Amino acid sequence: MAVQTLGKGDFHFQKQMGAEHASRSVHIVGGSAAGFYAAYLLARAGMSVTVLEQAERLEPMPRTLIVTSRMRDLLDTALRDTSVVVNEIRRFELYADGRVAEVSLSRPDLIVERSRLIRSLAEQAQHAGARIALGRRFLGLEPDGRGLLLHAQNNGHVEQQQTRVVVGADGAFSRVAEAAGWPRPQTVPLIQAVVHLPRDLSPDTVRVWFVPEDTPYFYWLIPESESHGVLGLIGPEGKYRGQQTRNCLEQFLQRRRLHPLSYQAARIPVYTGWVPVRRRLGEADVYLVGDAAAQVKVTTVGGLVTGFRGAAGVAEAILNGGRSRQLRALRRELDLHLLIRRALHRFTQNDYARLLDALNEATRAALGLYTRDEAGKLLWSLCRRQPRLLLWGLRALLANGSFPQRQGS
Repeated sequence: MAVQTLGKGDFHFQKQMGAEHASRSVHIVGGSAAGFYAAYLLARAGMSVTVLEQAERLEPMPRTLIVTSRMRDLLDTALRDTSVVVNEIRRFELYADGRVAEVSLSRPDLIVERSRLIRSLAEQAQHAGARIALGRRFLGLEPDGRGLLLHAQNNGHVEQQQTRVVVGADGAFSRVAEAAGWPRPQTVPLIQAVVHLPRDLSPDTVRVWFVPEDTPYFYWLIPESESHGVLGLIGPEGKYRGQQTRNCLEQFLQRRRLHPLSYQAARIPVYTGWVPVRRRLGEADVYLVGDAAAQVKVTTVGGLVTGFRGAAGVAEAILNGGRSRQLRALRRELDLHLLIRRALHRFTQNDYARLLDALNEATRAALGLYTRDEAGKLLWSLCRRQPRLLLWGLRALLANGSFPQRQGS
């Protein structure tokens, strides 16, 4: 995909267009999936949108991601680019201490390649009228009485742009969030290895292992094609846990007799409570979307679908004077995932084994019917069909234990 970018002269030309233009302009910092989706929605609604991305070329780091079918439900028809979906998953195999449970999905999960998705979203944002300025390193924000001056560096030159709305879509270590006074979210290390699929694994099946002595989350093996997949895990929270997580992965690969062909890694924000996504700075509004706002399901540390929901909510708020039903719904969803994670963080190997033993036909059907992005419906259905799950969850919540609190990392 060829992304048409703004040149230096174009950027300064916008500055001369006056306060009336600034009142209808939005500047989005960060060429992330959530950022480009917000750009698409706002440009389609008639706003003047500019996306500032630090990279000189739009070539995001590749990473294999698994998302629920909600991604297709959320994205407009124009964004349903089939080239980004590299595989579909119809079954999960869950393992814990020698137990195994199988769950068939009523709607397949999607395996997407992150870099292809971001480029596709950028192209659609451009088609809707958004402008993309590459090679712009965000420097800071300065109130000027009529809004904000956004400072960005381009080839050693500092540029200024007047605006009244800035959206930070620049990830877990957001410079926009820092400039506007938001605290930095807690992060955890993610690492996964590209491997050849085992002969006994169907390419439409994901394997998940619960090994709490290694990680409070889980290991996964996700097929991305008929021959290859990614095996990975989320490590414990903390600034220096990346190497520990890498060691756990390498030992697990050896136990599974799998050889790493390459590695993919990232630091993922952890949702520890709702972060108000809007701040008033001078006469302007600053918003956060996606990882910058830690809009991540903390049960699985998946943030693509929730990031899209956050982007849609922020676009709604910008267009409706700060009001957004979508953001309120997203907050409820993320809070419920947080409650579930607080219980799971206290699970032992024996607890997971008992959990899999308790997954009868009815509960497996519920797991297959509702997606991970429908936590309320899923939790209610599971507890109704297997009340013991509710009792175990309450016991875990009341037991002594810990869960990451908001702090620097």
